[in-house]
This record gives sequence, structure tokens and C-alpha cells, in this order.
Amino acid sequence: MKRNICSKNIKWQYLIWNIIVFIFLGCSQNEDFIEADKQIIAIPVEMNGLFVDLTKSIETQPHTVNRVLILPFKKIDESVSTNEDDNFNLDQSLVKQVEFNASPTFLTMLNLTRGSTYKIFAIGYNNNNYDVNNPGLIKKFDLLYVEPNILYNFYYRAVSATNISDFFTATGMSYNDDVQTGQYFKPEEIKTLKIDLTRAVSGFNLEITNIPPYVTSVTLIAEKLVQSVFLTDLEALDIYLENAPDNLKTFSTQVPVAGNVSFNHYLLPTFDINKTRFYLDVKLGSVTERYIIKVNDVSGISSNNSITFYPNHVIKISGDYSNINLGFILSYSINLDDDIWDGIQ
Repeated sequence: MKRNICSKNIKWQYLIWNIIVFIFLGCSQNEDFIEADKQIIAIPVEMNGLFVDLTKSIETQPHTVNRVLILPFKKIDESVSTNEDDNFNLDQSLVKQVEFNASPTFLTMLNLTRGSTYKIFAIGYNNNNYDVNNPGLIKKFDLLYVEPNILYNFYYRAVSATNISDFFTATGMSYNDDVQTGQYFKPEEIKTLKIDLTRAVSGFNLEITNIPPYVTSVTLIAEKLVQSVFLTDLEALDIYLENAPDNLKTFSTQVPVAGNVSFNHYLLPTFDINKTRFYLDVKLGSVTERYIIKVNDVSGISSNNSITFYPNHVIKISGDYSNINLGFILSYSINLDDDIWDGIQ
């Protein structure tokens, strides 16, 4: 009888002990969760003036930039007092690809860690050209690094230098209420983050009129083309250039319609260091003749028939076929600030 009573007492004591341990551990875990929650700060990210239909000034068809990739880079060594891009590493867990509609303002959230310094980079593009969540998509570009995930050497590489797709870039700007606090920030020190995307590519338009009937086709060729650029500094060109064996690259071939041809292409910016010349291969039946595209000199834009392209910059060349040996007119080279070209303000 005593043994049964003792056995029951032991079982009750064991049960009570387990309950006490469970409650203690539960409280401890809840405290851990609460503490972890305190370390995470939700920051609103605002993208203003996003439009679905963006008509490009150099082409007639409508165009859509309908996807933005937000890339949060986190400071590696917080003990370093200065903020240098080679000390920022991509936080893969926070990468966010968002789709947007025609609303004037698009808002999303980033959950950032208290005490950590961040810099946010964003790139806008068409959903047919790239999808971070679908590696199987036939894409028009890649986002790569010389060193894994380091912001300083983060670069854009086109699949083809002659088939550049329109894209936009921006570095997020942090704000504490209405006060701008800069590109580098700690989440507990700001209220919002704003991303203003601007076009990163250059536009090129070539129009030739009054082409005689015996010309069967016209092919546009470039001397050299930039295929990759560092995204945080487009002027710090990557070393990759897409060159054919003869150092020339073919864009496209057109058959004259009503005696006219019109070439419209995007290029990655060349800046002055990689300015390029263009050529025309004119087919006359079975014979092909090559002409250099000669243009007037424009300070900072063209010199000795070499042309410089800048981001968000349009070059237009036009002329009568009869002047193919004499030269065409570089009729404008402009940075447009209107919505038609910039698209995203």
C-alpha cells in the first residue's frame, strides 16, 4: 500500500516538475521572440511616379517597366567609421522583387536590423527581361559580382551588347520625416526610404532618307560596344566589351521602305573612354559597300566621327542617302527631363 502511495507521489511530482520546466522555457522563448522583434524595424519604401506605359522617344511601340528589384546591402564591419561600398554585402534574405501597377506611388516594406548600416540599391526592368525568382527565364541580362555579393563590384551584364533592354537604376535615399539623411543609414535613425529610378541606358536613332531602289538592304555596325557596367558607378566601366573578330559588331539589317530606314537601339553608356564609331554596310545586289557614318563634331558628344553615349541620353543622326560619303547630321544630343523619355521620375 505504501509503495503505491509513494509511486503516485513520484508521478505527481514528476508531472508538476515538467509543467514548471515547460512554463519556464515558454517564458524564456517568448522573451527571446520579443527581444528579436525589438531588433527588427519595418521601414516603408516609397517609389514615386511609376507609370505602366512608358513611350520611348526613339521608338514608336509602347514600353513597360513593370518590375523593380530591391537589393539591401548591409555593412560588414560596423567598427569602420566610414561607409565604403566594398564594406557592404548583399543581405540575400531581404532581396525583394516587386511588381507595380499604374498608381502614382508604390509602397513596400523592408524589415531591417537595428544597429546595422544599410545601403539600398534598386533596378527597374520589364518582367519579360529578368526574374530573380525564375532562373529558367530566357533573360536579357544578368546581375553579377566580381567578388560575391559585394556592392562595390556589383555589375550588369547584357546577354548581347546589340540587344540592350531598357532599364532603370537608383540608390535609395533615407529620410527622417522631411529631412534627407543620405544613402547610408541605420533603420532606427530614419522614418522612410525613397527610391527615384532614372534611365541607365542610352538611346540611339539613325534615319536615312531617299535611298535609291537599287539598294537592297542597309546594315548598322558598331566599332565596339559596352556589354557590362558597374551599377553603382556607370562610368566605372567593366572590362567586358563585346567585339567580333574584326572588332566590329552588327546591330541589325533593314530593307528600305519607301526609300527610308530607321534604326532604333539602346546602348549601355560609353562615356568618353569607350566612345565608338558606326558603319553602314550597303548591299547593292550581290555587292556590299561599307561606309563610316560621318557626323559633325559636337563638344563632349562627337569628335572625329566617334560618339560618346551617356546614361539617359539620346543621340539622333539623320541624313539623305546622297550624303553617305559626305556625312550626316548629329541633329540632337540631349538629356530629356520629361516623362516620355525618363519614364520614371
